[in-house]
Amino acid sequence: MKQSFWAKIAFKNIIENKNFYIANLVVDVFTITAFYLFTYMTLNPGLKAAPGYGTLIVILALGCVFVALITLFFKMYTNRILSKRRNREMGLYAAWGLEYKNIDSILFYETLYIYLVGSLLGLMIGFVFQKLVYNGLFTLMKCNKDYSAGFSLTPVWITMSVFIVIDIVILVSNMRKIRKNKVITLLKEEDEAALVKKLSLLDVIKGLFGLALIIGAYYYINSSVDLRESIEMIMVAIGVFFVGSFFVISGVVVMIEMLLKKTDKIYYKSTFFSTIAKLISRTKNNAMSLSVINILFTCVIIGASTTISLYLGTQRQASEAFKADGIVKSGNFEDRALSKEAIYDAAREAGVTVEKCNENVLLGFQTLFNIEKGVYQYEGIEAKDLPEVVEIRLLDDFNKQWNENFTLNDGEILLVTDADLEFKDYETIDFYGEKLNVKHHFDTAKYPGVDNIKYAYENFIIVQDFDALSDLHEKLKAIGFTRDLSFWCEYYISGTKDDKIKVDAILGDTLSKIPTVDYFDSNATQLRTRYARNAIFLFLGCFISLIFIMYMVFIMYYKQIEEATDDAPNVVIMQKIGMYDAEIKRSIFAENGLMFFVPVVMAFCHVAACFGMMSDIMKLFMLTDIAFMKLCVVLFCLFILLVYVLMYYGAYRVYINIVLQKETAPHHISRHADPKKAQLAKLTKLRK
Repeated sequence: MKQSFWAKIAFKNIIENKNFYIANLVVDVFTITAFYLFTYMTLNPGLKAAPGYGTLIVILALGCVFVALITLFFKMYTNRILSKRRNREMGLYAAWGLEYKNIDSILFYETLYIYLVGSLLGLMIGFVFQKLVYNGLFTLMKCNKDYSAGFSLTPVWITMSVFIVIDIVILVSNMRKIRKNKVITLLKEEDEAALVKKLSLLDVIKGLFGLALIIGAYYYINSSVDLRESIEMIMVAIGVFFVGSFFVISGVVVMIEMLLKKTDKIYYKSTFFSTIAKLISRTKNNAMSLSVINILFTCVIIGASTTISLYLGTQRQASEAFKADGIVKSGNFEDRALSKEAIYDAAREAGVTVEKCNENVLLGFQTLFNIEKGVYQYEGIEAKDLPEVVEIRLLDDFNKQWNENFTLNDGEILLVTDADLEFKDYETIDFYGEKLNVKHHFDTAKYPGVDNIKYAYENFIIVQDFDALSDLHEKLKAIGFTRDLSFWCEYYISGTKDDKIKVDAILGDTLSKIPTVDYFDSNATQLRTRYARNAIFLFLGCFISLIFIMYMVFIMYYKQIEEATDDAPNVVIMQKIGMYDAEIKRSIFAENGLMFFVPVVMAFCHVAACFGMMSDIMKLFMLTDIAFMKLCVVLFCLFILLVYVLMYYGAYRVYINIVLQKETAPHHISRHADPKKAQLAKLTKLRK
């Protein structure tokens, strides 16, 4: 038989199952558009004009990979939902005498049509919006854009190749599933809507285990996780939440619904009489889908709210980068003097003044500190939850910086230990075998370091003069230490933000001509680079959140159609026994509302539990204004809840239209017609 025959059947199948395929096609189009835009911007040479180009390329490339992986995962999941509705159809084909290769042809052409239409529409939308999105990204980055308008086939071929691989994987999976199942298995119609009359012991155990799993995860992430573990643990927590949510929904929620059924005052009300009985079976049958919605909702809130707060807090982050307006590191005394001179010259040229310029000679490195014994060494001491660093500085620099007048004798030091560590009154300390007399001991609450963000426990040792510092340096070299001395200038200037940006540009050009200046950073530089990086994070977070929302819509939409089709005969019975349409609508509204808002409530609980970890992650990016971040999270939660309510209402309207027969049922088959005879009639007509 010619392939055109099977191609025609596949086309008819898509048309007659449009209620199922349109939503899938919309999601395909959006994900293809998103992937194309990510690929296009990653490969566009104009991106080289952005600050931090190398980092931006890595982030965008990872975004492409992530979009491809989540698309594969969710298409396989939604295909599993769709294939359940196709089993009987495939069984009819096999029973009618079609060979596996003929069924494969039908599936192949269906996949091909959806792929071609989805790719065409997705790429066309990408072409239309690529310049707008590109310019919008550079506007968010607040830097000059260099848009390369030339057409390139590379992102097109990459996009089409990735998505054809995804569709082939799903197609092969469907073909194998049909071969694996017998005809009678495919034809068998599973009655998923059958009422659950009692709860099994296994359901109770699973529900309680899931509840314990979630509560245990909440406790652990809010008591045992430090800053370094936050990023890894938030991914692990989401996985634990998914498993726990599935068990809770399929166990605990059903237990609650069973209790409602036994409560006469609730169960025998007209709104809930038919609702609760059906709700128990629907919750059990849809536990996996509701768990997926729960995790999608959680990921959308965490991903989007953190990237939004990160971007909106960019000004705060830059101002928090250093207490000073800028710092310069040189390799020797002479070049430090040149750096200081360059700072004053740049300020003068920009029309501002240098209010303060602190100079420091220091030797800094990571260490381990035994608080009880007052011993610094590399090993033999238990590591703390954060790294420890020690900086050896000169007394003269320290006095000038803090307007003090301390004096030291030979062998004496000032000791400044981290305010978050236990404070001990030391007379002497052991510094890698060297005994040093502690004349005064303070903590960093009185004399803090330059950085505002706590990456490590800081310790400062203030020595008498440069000779004392050099002597310690030589003794450290003798035991294998290789770190050199560094010479720093830390400056504060007057003027507005624009004035400081101008100073930054002038100073950067001058310092680039001093050979041993190997580090220069400022709040103005931080502002530019952070806007660029945070804009990419915002772009990535919002696009992926939109993809997640699209899949939430798809799952909800399809589940409503599936449930409505199964529920239509029950509604007919309800009408026959005298229930009005208004009563049926109230019953359906309560039933769907109770089921679909369970994962939302759980998602809000997950986000609240993860807020501490989210705050820790934001601290890594120097967003220390937790109140501001909390406001962003709360406002976004309200926004996404509004979106979800609108999604739910749309899905509810679809359900009502089907069960009250306000539109034709899927497949254009009468509700009272035999679907097997209708399918056979369609095939006979096509063959003729």
